[in-house]
Amino acid sequence: MAPASNSTDASFYDQFKSIANTVEAAQVSEFLLGEYCFDDQLFTPGEKHLMLVMPLRSILEHDVICWYAEEAGKVVAAIIFVENELRCGGFRLEYFGVHRAYRHRGYGTYMLKRMFQYCNEQNGRYIETYTSDLPEYAKSRQLFEYFGFQFMCHLPHYYFPGEGKMVYYKLL
Repeated sequence: MAPASNSTDASFYDQFKSIANTVEAAQVSEFLLGEYCFDDQLFTPGEKHLMLVMPLRSILEHDVICWYAEEAGKVVAAIIFVENELRCGGFRLEYFGVHRAYRHRGYGTYMLKRMFQYCNEQNGRYIETYTSDLPEYAKSRQLFEYFGFQFMCHLPHYYFPGEGKMVYYKLL
C-alpha cells in the first residue's frame, strides 16, 4: 500500500518524527488512549500505564522508539517499539495505531517499513509483536501477516476473561 496520491511527496514522510519533549509525549499518549486510535477501547490498567509512560521514556531511553505523524496539529498515527530487555538483536512492537479517519493513506505501511529499516540498521535479528484475539483486531492480524510476521501462539484469557493474546514474530 502506497501513501495517498496527494501524500507521495517528501512532506508526507516529513510528518513522521520522534518525540522531542513532554508536550509531544503527552499528545501521543492522548492519541493512543483516545477514541480514534484503537477500535477496542477496553484497556487493561497496565496498557493505560504503558501508553502514558512509553512516549515519555522515548525521550530519555535510546531503546524505546516512538514516532508519530500529525496533520493540522493533531496526532494521526503513532508507533512505539523497543529493543528487548535481553539486548540480543530482538525488538518488540508495542503500540501501533492510525486515526480511523486517516487509515488507508499509507501511514501504517510507512511506519512499519521504517521500523523494519531501523531495526536492520541496528543489526536487529527479529521483531515480535502481539495483538488481541477479538474481532476488532482482525485487520491488525492481517496487516502483521501481510508484512511477514508469523503467528506463534495464542494465550487465551490474557487481557481479560474471554480476550486472548496472539503473539507474532518476524525474522529480519
